[in-house]
Amino acid sequence: MAMAAAATRILMRRPTAIFLNASRLDYDKALDFSRLQKITNLTVNSVDAMTDADEIASLVNSSNSEIIITKEMEVPLAAVQKFSSNVKLMCEAGTGYNNIPIDDARTKGILVCNIPTYSTESVAHMVITYVMNFSAAIFQQAKMLHEGNQSNFRVFQHPIYEISNKKIGLIGGSGTIGTAVADVALPLGMEVLISSRSGRLPKGHKYENNDR
Repeated sequence: MAMAAAATRILMRRPTAIFLNASRLDYDKALDFSRLQKITNLTVNSVDAMTDADEIASLVNSSNSEIIITKEMEVPLAAVQKFSSNVKLMCEAGTGYNNIPIDDARTKGILVCNIPTYSTESVAHMVITYVMNFSAAIFQQAKMLHEGNQSNFRVFQHPIYEISNKKIGLIGGSGTIGTAVADVALPLGMEVLISSRSGRLPKGHKYENNDR
């Protein structure tokens, strides 16, 4: 309750925030941080990663940051231990947060959150792109052309097959990303198999009525 109250107090004004490794996310310098800047006093540290615990702690503390944002960057325990009491929230700008020592952060009264829906469609599209590349032997054909070998234009050197009526298996795939993959695969005529330790899709899942 105390941690939630502290977070509520922060939201009643513009908190101080720092994005420790903004270049990891803004790699092409095309991101617009203006919406985030409207609700926080934001410091953007334009590096891909930081590894030195003392340097991380010094940057966080010198900026009086209450919110720390990271992207796929390990935050060492030694750095967290040196954070001032100003720090109330650590946010991973992605899905996985194994880069943050969560238990130790909570011990210091620091909340930890992530972005569960980050890049859902992008990952789903990437999965299907790979499937279609494999089905058409695109990688092998591109390699042949790169080597100046055009024999594939005369007689196919690699098998090519359609993905319609093919089965795609999603291991533990009833989550957000797995479901998004199914959303793309089904209209392409694929049969989607989703594994689950319970043997059934979660109650309320959009494909629950198709569960066999």
